Formats: sequence, structure tokens, C-alpha cells
Amino acid sequence: MEQQTITQPILETNRLILRPFELTDAKRVQELAGDERIASTTLNIPHPYKDGMAEAWINTHDKNLQEKIAITYAITLKEGNVLVGAIGLMLKVFNKAEMAYWVGVPYWGKGYCSEAGKALMKFGFDELELNKIYALCMKGNRGSSKVMEKMGMIFEGLKREDVMKWGEYVDLESYSILRKEYEGK
Repeated sequence: MEQQTITQPILETNRLILRPFELTDAKRVQELAGDERIASTTLNIPHPYKDGMAEAWINTHDKNLQEKIAITYAITLKEGNVLVGAIGLMLKVFNKAEMAYWVGVPYWGKGYCSEAGKALMKFGFDELELNKIYALCMKGNRGSSKVMEKMGMIFEGLKREDVMKWGEYVDLESYSILRKEYEGK
């Protein structure tokens, strides 16, 4: 029996369109994610961000979607269709997912990430029928923890020296929201 192809829906907010990445986005991804300030606050973005890395990353998205591993969105401004960042859900067992995101430095502090996160959260609870969505950030990344708080996530705790970044162990702050909390808002 042939497996049905999963189509990624486009999500819209007041100011944003969340859409699948296209290979034509690669140069812009490299430009934004290549900033050391982005790499320093994320676990999976390398620095320097070399030619070909963005294309390789974009090429993983459809396979991850089809295998129900992850769903990744380009965060674009409605006005001008400008790519400003990325957001996604990595699907886990027990109907939960980890949300991860980054927004280019020129777009920090404008509320784009929390706006995109709320749209993805709605999709996760309503369409993917998740019970829990969580996110992690490096201790001291106040910008990211503020995004999680604006989305209604609750601080769960500190994962001490949980990962290694650039040769040093770092603590991770964990935030989450449960379906019942989301529906109660």
C-alpha cells in the first residue's frame, strides 16, 4: 500500500506567513544564521556558516516531515515576503514536541518570534493533537526565555550542564505548555 504524502500547511498571523522553506531561501538563511550572535545562542547552527550548509539543511525538511520527525517553517513578513527566521516542532513520543526557533538579528525585539510561536503552538495542539510543547534555551538567553513566556510557556527547571557549546558545558532552561493550559487561556 502506498504511503500518503504529508502536505505542510501555510500558517498566517497578523504580520507573518509561516511557510515551508525553498532552496531559493538558502542565501538568506546563510546571511541571517551566519551571524555569530545567532550561532552563539543556538545548539544546531554552526559558525562559520559555510556555503552549501543552508541548502543541505533545507533539503532535510521534507524527509523529516514525511517521516513525522519534524516540521520546519520559514518565518516571513507578510509585507514584502521577507524571510526573517525559522521555527519548527521536533515531534517526540507521548504526543509532545520540542519547539525551536531563531530570528535574524535585525528582527530581534519586534515580537516576530513569539507571534510565530503562538501560531505554531495552535497548529501543534489543534492539528497535530499534541499534549505538550516545550522549548529549551541556554541559561542567560533572556531574549529566548521572554519569547517562551510570551507564548504562555511555564518555566520547568534548569538542566545543568546538559549540552556542550563551543567546547564548554552549558545549562539549559526548560519551558513548556500543556494542552489543558493552552485551552484554558
